[in-house]
Amino acid sequence: MNENTGKITDILKEAISIEIYGMEFYSIFSDLVEEENAKSLLRGLARDEGEHREYLEKEYKRLSGKPVDNKTLDKENREKAKQVFPESMETLGIAETREVLELGIRTEKRSIELYSNSAKSMEAGESKALFLKLAGFEDGHKKLLEDALYYLEQGGSWYGYSPPTLEG
Repeated sequence: MNENTGKITDILKEAISIEIYGMEFYSIFSDLVEEENAKSLLRGLARDEGEHREYLEKEYKRLSGKPVDNKTLDKENREKAKQVFPESMETLGIAETREVLELGIRTEKRSIELYSNSAKSMEAGESKALFLKLAGFEDGHKKLLEDALYYLEQGGSWYGYSPPTLEG
């Protein structure tokens, strides 16, 4: 493996760790939030992050000739990730859901930055194309989360759903 390939595989390992974190983050919080539309959104994002992880692992294997060792790869990141999750696994209300969405947005921004900067640092090729593709996916996730946060802040409504109001 040459020096350039080594740099790319290091970036791929970091990216895989981020996707593992994202998958766990969205999956756990999909079980904790109260609102059904929020649950659905978070489950979909967890699924997407799992797919991104697969893309990255395939690229890693293509470049290095061997599969990535996930046991050592994500141990430290899992410990960091666990600190984000609430101690209680009780259902989260609107205020906590807002915090989850805001953290998700910040995480997506960091992912976009990693993938964009990684793509800029390499010449044309399959890895560069993959990083650009993933930056686009993560940008879409960020926009979904921003829209969800906007709708949540509109009195707790989600994508056209508003809680019933009492008249009289």
